[in-house]
Amino acid sequence: MEGHPNGTAHQGTVIAIRGSVVDARFAQPLPALYHVLRAGDQQHIVIEVITHLDVVTVRGIALTSTRGLARGSAIVDTGQPLQVPVGRRVLGRVFDVFGATIDGQPALTGGEWRSIHRQPVPLAQQATTTEVFETGIKAIDLL
Repeated sequence: MEGHPNGTAHQGTVIAIRGSVVDARFAQPLPALYHVLRAGDQQHIVIEVITHLDVVTVRGIALTSTRGLARGSAIVDTGQPLQVPVGRRVLGRVFDVFGATIDGQPALTGGEWRSIHRQPVPLAQQATTTEVFETGIKAIDLL
């Protein structure tokens, strides 16, 4: 885990929980927007930072159940945004929002992972060609 420049985990405290919305207080610096926070036993509760409320408070959205989370609980900044695997190795595979395989095949190890909040490829760099795309459905192909 990243965190403070000295290599220690950047830890904060949960100050409010309203359904899947969690507010947490951290010492400076605050976790960046879209960073993943972890809380609860074995760090099983995953929260994504969605806004900075003030200079010491962040608001996040829980991506897993908040059951067992309470005010005063420790919360840790992972120092990274939510990431998923990319490349040819993911073709034909099924993943959950965290990039874990859910298709019964072995988990992916190594390779490239990218943030889900990455900037899109500029339109000028995208390949655009005009071609007939056959669906195999006569009613649509005749249009």
